[in-house]
Amino acid sequence: MAKPLVSIILTLYEIKKEYLIECLESILNQSYDNIEVIAIDDCSPTIDYSDISTLSNKIKLYRNDINLKMNKSVNKAFNLARGKYLIRLGSDDIFVKDMIKKEVEFLEKFNEYGAVCCELKRFGNAVNTIYRPKEWILKDILFDNKLAGTGYAGGMMFRRDVLRYCSIDESLKMCEDFDFQLQMLQHTQIASIHEVLYYYRSHDTNLCKSVKRSERLELIDKILNKHRMIYNELH
Repeated sequence: MAKPLVSIILTLYEIKKEYLIECLESILNQSYDNIEVIAIDDCSPTIDYSDISTLSNKIKLYRNDINLKMNKSVNKAFNLARGKYLIRLGSDDIFVKDMIKKEVEFLEKFNEYGAVCCELKRFGNAVNTIYRPKEWILKDILFDNKLAGTGYAGGMMFRRDVLRYCSIDESLKMCEDFDFQLQMLQHTQIASIHEVLYYYRSHDTNLCKSVKRSERLELIDKILNKHRMIYNELH
């Protein structure tokens, strides 16, 4: 079987089936179809996802023997993925029809970028647009607190090559995507397509809702301090 160009990573744990089906339909209805979907069922106790692979032969479903938590499941999926490009999608979120096509075209054209992202539109319990940085400048993020639009995995496609020097930190309860982006920026550039191509579902069981804002800010500061030290050592 020929390798797909794009691997889409999903982790499943007690995600409502109707949300997941909407998500998968948005993937399968993309205008770009040279894809595979790596879905990791993290030993979900009450919801059976076993039938989702019947929707398409592009969907590869794996079930963990024990609950590994999201970050270990993501790293597992990265290892299983065969694509030249990888992209994470919240399993309750939605891709705009041309998202994969536009991001692939960008990375195929501009080899100097390791990743490309788009604007996000939040829907559900909250409605707003999340704008990405016009320029992802590591020094500005680390020392001038230009954080707006960073830290979201949704809508960011990256080259498989970045996994040679980046991984999801399995010790982090959250903000692991921000840490992953800072790892990338130590080695490569990130670009933004300034167009809403990704819909982020806001609901009561979002992981961020389970953590106090003060704890999240403290963790972000801890991640920033770690990367400031790395940056200073390299410069």
